[in-house]
Amino acid sequence: MEIRHIRQLSAEVIGQIAAGEVVERPAAAIKELVENSMDAGATAITVEIRDGGITYFRVVDNGSGIQPSDIRLAFSRHATSKISQADDLYGVRTLGFRGEALASIAAVSKVNCTTRMHGAEYGVSAQNNGGEMGEIKEAACPEGTSFTVKDLFYNAPVRRKFLKKPATETGYISDLMMRFILSHPQISFRYVADGKTIYFSAGDSKLESAVMSIYGLSTLENLHQVSGNMNGVLLEGYLGVGDLSRGNRSHQSFILNGRLIKSNLLTNALEEACKQRVMIGRFPMCVLHLTLPFEAVDVNVHPNKWEVRFQNEPAVRDAVQTLVLESLQKDTPLSAAPALFDEPELPISNAVITRTSPEQYKKAEKEDIEPNSKINIPSSVFEKRDSVFVEPSPNSTSSFVARSDEGNPSFTQEIPSEAVTRNAFSIPVAEPVKPVPFEEPTVEQVQVPILQEEFDTLPVRLIGVVFNTYILLECQDRLLMCDQHAVHERLLYEQFMRDLAGSTATQMLMVPEIVHLTHREYDMFLDAKDALFAAGFDASDFGDLTVQLRSVPMMLGQARSAECFRDALDELIESGALSQHKRTDRIIQMACKHAVKGGERAPMEALMDLIRRMIRENVTPTCPHGRPLVIQVTERELEKRFHRIQN
Repeated sequence: MEIRHIRQLSAEVIGQIAAGEVVERPAAAIKELVENSMDAGATAITVEIRDGGITYFRVVDNGSGIQPSDIRLAFSRHATSKISQADDLYGVRTLGFRGEALASIAAVSKVNCTTRMHGAEYGVSAQNNGGEMGEIKEAACPEGTSFTVKDLFYNAPVRRKFLKKPATETGYISDLMMRFILSHPQISFRYVADGKTIYFSAGDSKLESAVMSIYGLSTLENLHQVSGNMNGVLLEGYLGVGDLSRGNRSHQSFILNGRLIKSNLLTNALEEACKQRVMIGRFPMCVLHLTLPFEAVDVNVHPNKWEVRFQNEPAVRDAVQTLVLESLQKDTPLSAAPALFDEPELPISNAVITRTSPEQYKKAEKEDIEPNSKINIPSSVFEKRDSVFVEPSPNSTSSFVARSDEGNPSFTQEIPSEAVTRNAFSIPVAEPVKPVPFEEPTVEQVQVPILQEEFDTLPVRLIGVVFNTYILLECQDRLLMCDQHAVHERLLYEQFMRDLAGSTATQMLMVPEIVHLTHREYDMFLDAKDALFAAGFDASDFGDLTVQLRSVPMMLGQARSAECFRDALDELIESGALSQHKRTDRIIQMACKHAVKGGERAPMEALMDLIRRMIRENVTPTCPHGRPLVIQVTERELEKRFHRIQN
């Protein structure tokens, strides 16, 4: 066996090891330089790259500059102007504080720095190649600092070999610059890649301006604004759910005291709050600014400074989750309905609206739309749909009767005359669909006249039902389409949650079960007996890392297995509290199972009651799985589709 002696590493090796922790790729080097610019008080920062930043990138700012006497020291390791003693680490207020970034970048590249302090007659220029300081000389330059970095990892070929293609590295830098713009709306950023300007922000201190420069006006108009404070956490920003949700978490930006961070705690809190507002496999997008006392956060976790630790994690998690939920609860099913068409709406001032005069309408009525005229409609459009036509009701001049061609009495339904168009068509169908009995366990049997009277007070008018799935409503200048299954599922879920609120049913075990725990689980059980008992677990210490389990919680009539006891202990160890995730998932399944299905024929009074309850209870505008309850198309959009508006 070879005997190896301990030796002191050379300065060159030490520099490259340190650089590997800080400068992982060009984006990491740019992050460090931009953060130094922001610490210097810059209000305008330009980042220019070529070939993904591998061969060239430059960061220019209009900050305070560097004193000429400090230039050489600035390239030294562990040299900084931002902290001076160990106690400063417990309340770091600057983005940089380690004094490693510039030295690490210079150790693996060729760096040129030109800087001029405010009010100085001239600036200075310094060159550093691979950690070797070159000549420092006077230079003509604007106020501020400019760093030009060439040939990154030129003296570390192994690390350079692991870089991605230039296009991929450019993507990493673009994502970083996007987050810088969102995190500091008071700074004007310009990002240029291979001679093309990718991003430019106004720097007007308005977060909405920064968001618009990244995502555009249409996205900004559909984002939810989050604002509030709780548990010593001030939260401001924007949130996107529903159609704005994304396929991954790359559009979740968290900014803590002006610092870009990545935090599983914040991500979990956000997604738990948005759980029923995005579909499975989708993730909410956000730009959330958190403000906490500097002493309540530890930023000295990792050299890349993306990770932080919170002094009171449960309080931060609860604050974010609660404030996000409050912002989402401002939505109503009618006001939050997503648009049916994706086309941007044109300004009214740029459009000419042509409408049919009464005389033209009467003429068209006589010439083109006679009741007996034949209009060819492709039969494939109506394939496998019920044959329905509308005729005047024999008992009333103010209503119509809709029935099937086969005259099935179960198909007959009184419809108000204002809900029926003047011309109706009988569409023959080879195989009419038989009606499916509708069971509505939660809708009370209400007399039709009373229900109609209550429905008439709502701000909507019922038009009808299409495909036995979508309820059509008219609301001011909008046509609303409601998914009957999604609406019923949301109402059932809300009802189940109200019925089970505060109740913890338990099931006694005929024979107490002995559960063996690890040492950590056993300690958590001893510390959290009361919380476990409140959740329905009646257990006592049985000695020697074992517990005697006498009862387990019930969930909608079903006893949960003793394995849930270990799951509860794991949850307590991880987060310090017991959540209701499994209970909520079970309730969602029950609501989905009992809700009326799409394609299932339902009595009109039952559908009217669903709409009435949806509006009166002001429910969340999505089903528990994240699908929208309502979509809309405006009168203006219909006029555009029928070319009644000419640009």
